[in-house]
Amino acid sequence: MSRHIVIVAGGTGTRMRTKTAKQFLIIKGLPLMWWTLRRFYEAVPDAPISLVLHESLFDEFRSLEIEYGPSGVTHLIKGGVERFHSVLNGLVTLPDVGLVAIHDAVRPFPSVKLIRDTFDMAAIHGSAIPTVPLKDSIRKISDVNTNESVALNRSDFISVQTPQCFDLALLKPSFAVSYSPTFTDDASVFEAAGHKIKICAGDPINLKVTTPEDLLIAKALA
Repeated sequence: MSRHIVIVAGGTGTRMRTKTAKQFLIIKGLPLMWWTLRRFYEAVPDAPISLVLHESLFDEFRSLEIEYGPSGVTHLIKGGVERFHSVLNGLVTLPDVGLVAIHDAVRPFPSVKLIRDTFDMAAIHGSAIPTVPLKDSIRKISDVNTNESVALNRSDFISVQTPQCFDLALLKPSFAVSYSPTFTDDASVFEAAGHKIKICAGDPINLKVTTPEDLLIAKALA
C-alpha cells in the first residue's frame, strides 16, 4: 500500500511565549520541525510529506528552507481553525486508498522504528496509535468551585502520542463530519465513526514541545 505523511503545524504556538512559532525555534542549529521531518524521511524515504501550516507562516517557512536546506516537504497546505480542520485540509489532498501517518510537527524525536511499526500495524488493523503508560499519580477535579478532587488509578489510563497511522479508505470518510470539541486527536475522529482503535507501544522520548520547559528537554535530547 502507498504511504503518506501529514505533518500538522497549523497553530502559532502561543503557549511557548515566544515571538517565533515553536516549530521554527532553533535546536542544535536546526529549526525544531526540521528534526521531525528528517526523522520521517529516514524512516519512509519514498513517502510524500504534506505539511499543514498556518498561512501566516508560509513565507517564514520558505525562508528557513533557503537558510537551512530543503525540509523534505512535498506539499505545503493551509492550516485550519482547529487541529481537526488542519488534518482534514491535509487529507483531502491524498488518495482514497493507502496509509497515512499523521504527526505533530513539534514532536521532533519519533524513532524510526516507531514510525515504521505504526505503518505496518495500520496496514493490518486499519489503525495504529502509539501510547505510553502514565508515570505520575493522577486526580480528577470533582468540584471546580471548591477545588476538590478524587484519586484515580493511573493504570487505567495511557498517554497518547503521534504518529497516528490509518488506512485512508477508513479515515477519510471518518472526517466527513462536523467538528466536535471531543475530537482531541485523529483517533477520536476515527473512533467516533465506529472504527476500532489499535494501540501500540509509544516512546517516552517522543515528547511534544509545547512549553518552554519542553524546549529545554528537547535541546538536551538533541
